[in-house]
Amino acid sequence: AHFERAKATGGERITPHATLTMDAAALRLALANAQNPDANTRNAAEEQLKASCSADAANHLFLLSNELQDESAPNVQTRSLAGLTLKNFMTSKDHAQAVKLANDWMALNPEVRSKIKSNSCQALSSLQRDVQLAAAQVISKIATIELPKTGPDGRSQWEELMPLLLQSVVQPEPTPQGLAKKQASLHTIGYICEEIASLETDCLASKSNEILTAVVAGMRNEEQDLAVKLAATKALSNALEFANKNFEVDQERNYIMQVICEACTCNNEEIQEHAYQCLCRIAELYYDKLIPYIQKLLELTIMAITTQKDNVARQAIAFWSAVCDTEFEMINSDEEAECKKFIMGATPYLVPDLLKTMRCQEEGQDEDSYNKSTEAAACLAAIASTICDEVLAHVVPWVQQNISSQDWHAKEAAVMAFGCIMDGPSPEELKSYVGGIMDTLIAYLVDPEDLVKNSSAWAIMRITEFAPESIGLHIAPLCDKLMQVMPQSEPQTANHLCWAVHHAANFVRASHESHILPKNQLSPILPKLVECLVTQADRGDATEANLRANAYEALNVVVSTADDEAIRTFIAPTLLPMFGERLNATFGMPCLNADDLNTRNEWQSFFCGALQTCINLMPPEHLVALDPASGMNTADKFMHLFLQVFSSQNTTAAQEALLAVGSVCNVLPQAAFDRYMPTFSGMLVALIATSSEPGLCMLALTTTSDVARTLEGEMVKYSDQIVEVILSVLARPEVDAQVAQVHDFIKPAAYSCIGDIAMAIGAGMEKYLQYWLAALQQGCETAKRLKEELSAKDGYDEDKRNYLNALVEGIFDGYVGVVQGLKAASASTVGATDAFLQPIAVQGGCLMLVEVIASDEDKTESVLRTAVGLLGDLAETYGEKIKPMLSAKPCIDLVMQAKAQGMEADTNELGHWAGTRLGIPP
Repeated sequence: AHFERAKATGGERITPHATLTMDAAALRLALANAQNPDANTRNAAEEQLKASCSADAANHLFLLSNELQDESAPNVQTRSLAGLTLKNFMTSKDHAQAVKLANDWMALNPEVRSKIKSNSCQALSSLQRDVQLAAAQVISKIATIELPKTGPDGRSQWEELMPLLLQSVVQPEPTPQGLAKKQASLHTIGYICEEIASLETDCLASKSNEILTAVVAGMRNEEQDLAVKLAATKALSNALEFANKNFEVDQERNYIMQVICEACTCNNEEIQEHAYQCLCRIAELYYDKLIPYIQKLLELTIMAITTQKDNVARQAIAFWSAVCDTEFEMINSDEEAECKKFIMGATPYLVPDLLKTMRCQEEGQDEDSYNKSTEAAACLAAIASTICDEVLAHVVPWVQQNISSQDWHAKEAAVMAFGCIMDGPSPEELKSYVGGIMDTLIAYLVDPEDLVKNSSAWAIMRITEFAPESIGLHIAPLCDKLMQVMPQSEPQTANHLCWAVHHAANFVRASHESHILPKNQLSPILPKLVECLVTQADRGDATEANLRANAYEALNVVVSTADDEAIRTFIAPTLLPMFGERLNATFGMPCLNADDLNTRNEWQSFFCGALQTCINLMPPEHLVALDPASGMNTADKFMHLFLQVFSSQNTTAAQEALLAVGSVCNVLPQAAFDRYMPTFSGMLVALIATSSEPGLCMLALTTTSDVARTLEGEMVKYSDQIVEVILSVLARPEVDAQVAQVHDFIKPAAYSCIGDIAMAIGAGMEKYLQYWLAALQQGCETAKRLKEELSAKDGYDEDKRNYLNALVEGIFDGYVGVVQGLKAASASTVGATDAFLQPIAVQGGCLMLVEVIASDEDKTESVLRTAVGLLGDLAETYGEKIKPMLSAKPCIDLVMQAKAQGMEADTNELGHWAGTRLGIPP
């Protein structure tokens, strides 16, 4: 119901919800009680407030705004809470809920909204800082909703807001309230700029010059009020997003930079800190404009790093980290020519002071500490990633000089510095240094100082991750030494050592192309290494530092390096049964509370993951070998366990169990897996239906693809319900609606799964074909729309781009499967392939999508291969029937792109094959 203001303040109102709505006095009491330490009183008050809002939102919000601006109110906390409650009505971290709340706000009577806005602006004049800030947040949330929306006259819904705020800053009233409003208005401008910057709107573009003028004026040396200066400095950090035109004008840019640099040397630490934050934003937004100022900025930042307190020094260091990030992206993209190489020039002056700063550790410092020594380490790592081999000459001599120091601060800083420079320099350059330092790092794993132990473990982890070649044949001795240290190590140190083993094993795994490795560096110690990792995961403190999860991650990689002998003598007879027994034991674990349930689910996930790795290595005969005692074979036992996991309704454990079932499916021959399908197919249907759990749904679809490839024609016995649920999921508008937040894409996997089922069942697809072609055409239309959105001015979006590539590839997979399936069906049914030759499948389907992506320069090579493979299949299957359509320019262009130099060998090969089928000259 819309609120109509009573003629007299606090006047009586007659509403259908009179028993639930509140007057001003009742609201004030409820707000006070909502802060009561007594839980019952607090909860009752919160329910009252919710009921009042539900009964008459307009009245409730107006009363909140009235309380916020009422200077006569006896309680500041009540006023602040009123503002917070009002703000929360308009915002949510959940995107869908945020959209709903914005719509609810705009649905209120314009007169009500106007009064609430007026009250909120009035509260900016409060002499109570908490009230000012609450009002600023309320106004910024309303502005985020209303400023991007325009009325019939083309003006925004709150056109008068920015002029009002700017006037309060530039021409404040000469009263305490006027000064308070000036400060609060600067905070509000900052909040609004921060909120609007996250939206795709230019609603502040016309006001950007006035905003910057007002904000920069508040930062000048002439401004004597430090609170105002601080508010202005914070606001500028957010307003810089809209300063692109000002940064194109030398005089304006010089003035902005001058004011910021002056603020960097202000005698107020908080102002200095936020001034350096402004410099960080400039490095991110206007890197190419830094040339005239970089020498001065180097001097300023080094002075701050070496002389200022922690919070200021951190931000000064962060400036160079921001420059590193910008240059790293340029160097690793097609913008390398635009890189000014500021980091290369600053390194000789900056790195020595960073290394000294890394010695300023706090007492009791750990990995969660955040101070200038940790910031310096992060910056050094960023420098190494940016200038690569060049960093070694500036860091390694210092490391060698300090790593044996009796002062633990110097020793730990040297260890940390060496670990920081692992990512960047080439393994060949690092090799000569690693050998001489590794023994020292191993020795420090038992150092009396905890931070030295932990940093040494971290450095070893970094070496194994980024320069494993430098260890080479010494991987087994290294892992052997790490196993000796792990049991006595703190969880964080043990976690790093698990990661070191993980990376070392991964290097061994990657050194061989075969599925089952030959004898390798880890073969002699593999059983002992697995036993050590299991022991680490079983520790009573293994929940700390994510030790248990990472121990199992490492274990899985180690197991994947097993050779035939290890599989025969250890994995099959010992490890596989052990994890089976452990998984079975979890079903009897008592779950008296949520913590117990989480623990059980966690163990089930780990055991399923380990079983999946082991099963992947098993020969089929081992899985079908019968156990005389139980009458079940090995696969029977594990499938029984995995089906129990699905019944536990835990998403993470179900995902791991699905992967394990996929391994069973891939290892077993067709007939052996078919026996599980009467039960498992129902589970698959239920899991595919869980589109609200994207990761689980996507994995269920990929597992269905595995099953289809294994069962081939027998898949038709179970396909009705599976096809029905896949089509149902594809029809849900909420599926894949939030590609920016959720990167487990369901629809691409669903389209690909359709192709795998079609290929498996061949002639059995007849009853599904029209539904499939309609779904695939809908996917083509979606892809076309996404491509148009991405091609629009300022329409590019990385998440949307990635989704489009995945979607197109999935759709083409679907078409390939349908064509191949029909082709297989034609062996027994004459003319079966002709069912595809209809507009919904060809002109309005796959060839429309070919046209969409032919000119798309951002498509992945994988998309190109899938598209060209489909064109070759169409030409081979239909010949002259479809030749005129395949002679169109988009089809020829795609094939020529696949044949072009610079593409991968298999892409070139596919391009030449398809070109031959389409009659394109070599």
